[in-house]
Amino acid sequence: MNKWMRGLAAVVVVGAMTTACGGGDDETATKADKAAQVKSSGSSEKPAAGTVGTVKPANQGPGTMAAAVADAKTTAPIDLMYDLPTKPEVGQSFTVELAVKPRLPSDALDVEIGESPGVVIEGERVSRFLNVEAGTPYKFTFRARGDTPGLYYIAVITKLSTQVESEGRAFSVPVVIGTPPTAQKTEPQKDASGQPVQSMPAREN
Repeated sequence: MNKWMRGLAAVVVVGAMTTACGGGDDETATKADKAAQVKSSGSSEKPAAGTVGTVKPANQGPGTMAAAVADAKTTAPIDLMYDLPTKPEVGQSFTVELAVKPRLPSDALDVEIGESPGVVIEGERVSRFLNVEAGTPYKFTFRARGDTPGLYYIAVITKLSTQVESEGRAFSVPVVIGTPPTAQKTEPQKDASGQPVQSMPAREN
């Protein structure tokens, strides 16, 4: 009887151990299946580092434009960006693109291309925008021409107008036309034989 009871207890212990081991495998497999389902759905997965999204941010604004030089005497809340799509050549018309961005809302925004020595303004020189919103760039394009190579500045006058007051600000847009001549170095003085004259430091007697 004692031997039979001992054998029965051993069988029960072995069966319990087998069930416990089998249950652990089933639980591990279930967790693995759930993880695989979550990974395949992609609902809770973050994109890998270094990947680039396909959605572009909105309102990028003029990215290739440069800031124009403002007149220090005027402080109206206006900024000006400019761009030259093509390099200006001597005697050929070129395009100048402007983007005027007011920092305050106003009833009207006026843009005028002023007199610019060395540069001929072609076509329309003025433009007006109504119901102006703050932070919005207002674009104006005009054409110009330069007949002599060199560095020139195109004057741009802007003005914000409301029922109460008007504020203006002047800008300068630099334009390099053609290839300006480089400054030549001063040649040293030469003696009768054509050799350079070297200046000697003065000595006190």
